[in-house]
Amino acid sequence: MSLDGWEPFWLGPSSHRLYAALHAAPGASSTGIVLVPPLLHELPRSRRFITEVASELAGLGLPTLRFDFHGTGDSGGSGEELDLASMHRDLELAVAALRERTRIKRLVLVAWRGGALALRGWLESGGAADLILLWEPIVDGGAWGQELVETDARERALRPPPRAGVPRITDPSDGQLMGFPAPSRLRADLGKTRLDKGMHRDDVPMWAIVRHDLAELPMDIARTLPLPANAPSFNVGAAMDATFFLTPPVRELVGKLGQAVREEAWA
Repeated sequence: MSLDGWEPFWLGPSSHRLYAALHAAPGASSTGIVLVPPLLHELPRSRRFITEVASELAGLGLPTLRFDFHGTGDSGGSGEELDLASMHRDLELAVAALRERTRIKRLVLVAWRGGALALRGWLESGGAADLILLWEPIVDGGAWGQELVETDARERALRPPPRAGVPRITDPSDGQLMGFPAPSRLRADLGKTRLDKGMHRDDVPMWAIVRHDLAELPMDIARTLPLPANAPSFNVGAAMDATFFLTPPVRELVGKLGQAVREEAWA
């Protein structure tokens, strides 16, 4: 089944089903892209945006696969099963599916926010890519986790007390962060994961899409593409945009990214 130029399908065994969608490119292409989604509450709010980015990249001749980690989004499983080890397995499944369905020779990974944290362990365990692009990456998983705990506490404090027929959970012992399951294994994994020079591999160039006011990233970045000032914000310290969408300035940025990837592949 194809929907507006992209095809949804399932990945993995029945016990570990992942939702995925392939945005096919016209003609044959030697370079393809896997989009690595953000985590927790940032996933549903950016789903439309990531879908639009995938379609834009495919329209530029780059077949693009997007997926949901096990226990998140439309994938099978419970959020209680989510940790970095399961994300590494999911990345392998997604990469293998793109290679099998498109016969690409060069692989690009584009990782949003907390999804970038999963790449470190994946690379260290032998994951192979030809180019990695980090889109507003979370650099310090521990600091981000603490920020989420504090923001979650403020949000819970604003909820009115429960009343008959209208339960409201205000106790953080429910194990959730920002309304989504955040099991202890995931919190522990995030707490000890940082993006730094240790994740750099000489054979895999790393690019970044970041805002102008961001301090220098603590890893070797070969190329930086600036986000437009009015791009939707993930920042939990401010009111995060309820739903992301591809604004004209960001669409132009994605076009520049696609052209840069094609030029890199031909270099």
